[in-house]
Amino acid sequence: MGYNRHFLTATGIIAAVLLAQDMLSFALPLLALEISGTGTGLALIKGAGFVPNIVFAIFVGVINDRMRKSFGFRLYTGLLTLSCALLWGLMLADLVNLANLALFVIFLNAVGYALSNLQFTLLRLTVPEDRLSDATALGSAINATIMTVGPALGGLVLLSFGGTGLVGCVTVLLLITTFAAFTVNPDETLKAPTPFWPSLREGLAVFTRNRELVMMTTAVVLTNAAAGAFTVGLILKLKVQLQANDFQVGLVVAAAGIGSVLTATIASKIRRHMGYRAAFFWPIWMLGGLSLLTAAAPTLPTLFVISLLEGAVAIFYNIGIWSYRQESTSADHMGRVAGITGAIFKLLMPPVILLAGRLSDAEAITSVFVMATGLFAAAALFLTYVAGWGWPNRAASVATS
Repeated sequence: MGYNRHFLTATGIIAAVLLAQDMLSFALPLLALEISGTGTGLALIKGAGFVPNIVFAIFVGVINDRMRKSFGFRLYTGLLTLSCALLWGLMLADLVNLANLALFVIFLNAVGYALSNLQFTLLRLTVPEDRLSDATALGSAINATIMTVGPALGGLVLLSFGGTGLVGCVTVLLLITTFAAFTVNPDETLKAPTPFWPSLREGLAVFTRNRELVMMTTAVVLTNAAAGAFTVGLILKLKVQLQANDFQVGLVVAAAGIGSVLTATIASKIRRHMGYRAAFFWPIWMLGGLSLLTAAAPTLPTLFVISLLEGAVAIFYNIGIWSYRQESTSADHMGRVAGITGAIFKLLMPPVILLAGRLSDAEAITSVFVMATGLFAAAALFLTYVAGWGWPNRAASVATS
């Protein structure tokens, strides 16, 4: 049985938006590095992108649960197009600085997050229960493909046409998605809206009653912070220590996407075989080990291989948390629960990313990777001793599924 047309169309729109965001999220921190000449400047723009997830994500689920999904897709894609067009105009006028660049990144990610949040509810509306894991894996495979194409393409365009040319290309891409959004019109019956704050409290209650999701979400707070530090450390190691150009940096970052693509098609099968706990838990330890290897890596080819392995492993715990959230939350509450967990996921990322930038400026890039490894280990130990998972094996993990 094929997927619903509206699900496929919306997935294509999300993919185009992700491509635009990946190109910008790769290029704009490098532009900040060029403007400021410091790793802290790069980290400021990188960290600013996660502020909307913390401040806005809790509320966006309530907003989206009360909104027709067709209207939401049109509104959000249009806002993204307008914001990129504004940035393009500022760059053409040579008026870009760190402050307005940070404001743009915050707005871009706020609207982009609101759009991706709609996808979670659409998934529940258009995909049968027994195919949710497969649909999530399909989305993860598409995301991984974009992760591959986005940084490499962003690096090539940045090297060839500069930042202004890249933002112009992204603006055109987003304009196309705005027109495509008018074809998304799924069957949907909206319930009479409840008052805003009671609706938000209801979403919080649904989330807090799901103890397993609470435990996994807490672990992801630490793993996301570790991943943010790892990414900043990797880029600055490439630019500062190895003197790589933008395209070379893009290729190494894109290698993570290649690794994710290679494993995304089998990740859901392995999850079913191992059980959701083991498939979520053990990749966290592996990521900690890869972070330490990155600190010692001496060459671009070595970093390319490590980045590829990092992407191949990370996809398992990404699919793990997304799939469990989909499977354990009803469609009526999905937007709110996705928004609440999305906000919590990113809580530590801005301060940890800024700390990574400061450490890099202090010529302590190796300590960035040590910090990331410590955060990964803390997440795994939290699941073992606080969440009560122990050291999950297949038999125990499948039994709890």
